[in-house]
Amino acid sequence: MKAKALLALLAAAAALCGIGAARHDAKAQAAPTLTELIDHSFAEVWKRDGISPSKASSDEEFLRRVYLDVAGELPTRAEAAAFFNDTRADKRARLIEQLLADKRFGQHLADQWTVILAKRGQDAGFNSARDLLAVWLAEQFNQNVGFGEITQQLITAKGHLSDNPAAAYYVLMGEPRPSTADMAGLTLKHFSGVQIQCAQCHKHPYEEKLTQEVFGGVASFFNATDIKYDYTVLPLDPRIVDEPTPPKRALEGYLKGKNVDAEVRNRIEEMMRYTQPQLPDDKPVKARDVETWRPMVASWLTSRRNETVRQYLANRFWSFLLGNAFVTPVDDFNSFNKAALPELLAALGKDFQQSGYDVKRFYRGVLNSRVYQLSSTGAPRNAQPWHFASYPVRQVSPEVFFANFFVLIGGDAFIRSFERQTTSAIDKLRAYAEFIEAQKAKDPKGEYPKFNRPVLEKYERLIKPMDAKWQIRRGLASKYATLTADDEMSEAEGFSLTIDQALEVMNGDVTRRIGGSLNGTLLFELFEETKDDAERVRQLYLAVLTRQPSEPELKRALEFISTECKTRKDAQIYEDVFFALVSTTEFATNH
Repeated sequence: MKAKALLALLAAAAALCGIGAARHDAKAQAAPTLTELIDHSFAEVWKRDGISPSKASSDEEFLRRVYLDVAGELPTRAEAAAFFNDTRADKRARLIEQLLADKRFGQHLADQWTVILAKRGQDAGFNSARDLLAVWLAEQFNQNVGFGEITQQLITAKGHLSDNPAAAYYVLMGEPRPSTADMAGLTLKHFSGVQIQCAQCHKHPYEEKLTQEVFGGVASFFNATDIKYDYTVLPLDPRIVDEPTPPKRALEGYLKGKNVDAEVRNRIEEMMRYTQPQLPDDKPVKARDVETWRPMVASWLTSRRNETVRQYLANRFWSFLLGNAFVTPVDDFNSFNKAALPELLAALGKDFQQSGYDVKRFYRGVLNSRVYQLSSTGAPRNAQPWHFASYPVRQVSPEVFFANFFVLIGGDAFIRSFERQTTSAIDKLRAYAEFIEAQKAKDPKGEYPKFNRPVLEKYERLIKPMDAKWQIRRGLASKYATLTADDEMSEAEGFSLTIDQALEVMNGDVTRRIGGSLNGTLLFELFEETKDDAERVRQLYLAVLTRQPSEPELKRALEFISTECKTRKDAQIYEDVFFALVSTTEFATNH
């Protein structure tokens, strides 16, 4: 049965049964329709190409996978036990709903998107703009604001950062102001998957339609956008504005002056170069009201006519859940980079757009699909990655890797031990403000920095939803990404068992503290729960790898413990077992 016929049949059945009478019920029925579309399409592709997909994932595989993909961290032993003991036939669908309603859903997606929109550590440090953006994004995702609306808010953001955290998008592009070309190139790359930067200085090497004129037309929409700072007051509160550029004659006259600063000269030349806003394949914009320019770009990107954008977003969110994508690289849509399974990608993009870019609905549809719930083992040899005939094994992100350590230990003691190391810029500013006020009390006649306490209080309220655990894991991920950057300063996206990574894992503060056996650690809990070595090993495997050890694994671990106990204490032996498990590829990957 073809996909269109299948959708029509489902819609008719829904109408006959009275489904859709209530808004909530109609939305609840959308996910199975999307799931059926996905699974029917892949069934046809597998049949066409003679592919026998892997078997269905075990409950252990599925539980760990869906927690990492949706909550951004491992399930606890209690969460694992609750799922394994659930005998209901629809327990997987129930768990998916539970995780989509969990605040960790939005936090994890926010971590993924802040890495896309601004590199780890890409923060001027004066106001934790990157964390403010993450908190704002998490709230949008958890409230299920459509991604089209999120796109609109980010691209059109204006006003003070303390009043509008979405303004962090431009603030994080560069201080004091990103170039007009960067604003245009990054915006299209982030929200459409089309890279136009190559056409900035010359015609695109392989896209005939992407000329310098086209680039200039898009860049012109951002030429009036500026970021204002008052460096005399702390905390800095950048303000995004759209201001008309001076007349060309005035700019030319200024350039003729002596000792023109290089940065000023570049800005003036941009003002003179990008003067005619024009969308690709459209007429030049006649409206001279500069405040309408960025909204025009946002409306064009989220328009129903923009097929590239809807396919890019479906491709991007699909890649979050299945690692591989239909178009790779994910953010390089062009006429030569053909999509695998183009019909399915087109259908997913159209469905995503028609739903208002409802991310939870999209996730629900994919997570419930047979494709997502295949095992990562037994991959057919004749399958290509785009066949998705088995779940792809992939490295977890640094944020997820460190988040997993926090799951392995209970209580707040471990978190408190890291709070000093990852103090936010806002916390530091608050402490500095208090120090200055104390100094003023001692010496009222001295000269001190100016503090805008209302702005500082605004920042504190905005960042309050970011609890210590979330903030610390983000700080550790940024530290890791910096530590493992390559010669070109490209961040490491996963854990590839490099020397630096091994040192970070084996000797870092995280594992040194969590791998111990003192009160409050995982090992301490296991020693309190049982004296049986076999049960301790089983619980250790469940905590670290979300599964029971195989018989050979259990036998090998017990032999090691039995041999080592002759010369060492139990605590030291189990610390070695723990380190052996967290150092495995299995722990550092999603599968």
